[in-house]
Amino acid sequence: MNPNNNDSNICPIVETIKVIGTEAKLLVLRYLFDGGKGFNELQRITGLSSKTLSNTLKDLEEAGIIRRVIVSDRPFRVKYELTEKGKELKSVFTEMEKWGNKHLLKKE
Repeated sequence: MNPNNNDSNICPIVETIKVIGTEAKLLVLRYLFDGGKGFNELQRITGLSSKTLSNTLKDLEEAGIIRRVIVSDRPFRVKYELTEKGKELKSVFTEMEKWGNKHLLKKE
């Protein structure tokens, strides 16, 4: 990480946070690491409003992190699943969890 990098002053960490950095996105990704889920299931387990979840899924899909898969036409059902690009974030989440367990959850 070079703060003096003149490649348009782009920081890969900042750019990553722009893609996954909201609480809603982190929640959705956390649950999709366990496998594809439908909209209603994601809404139930994340507690997000329909509008927030819809916007979050749209943003993650546009970023190439998740994909929307049509499960059936009648009744119409879709599920959301991670793309390969999205699956690569698993190690990032694992490290964040380790850090949180070490520094935020320990009792002093």
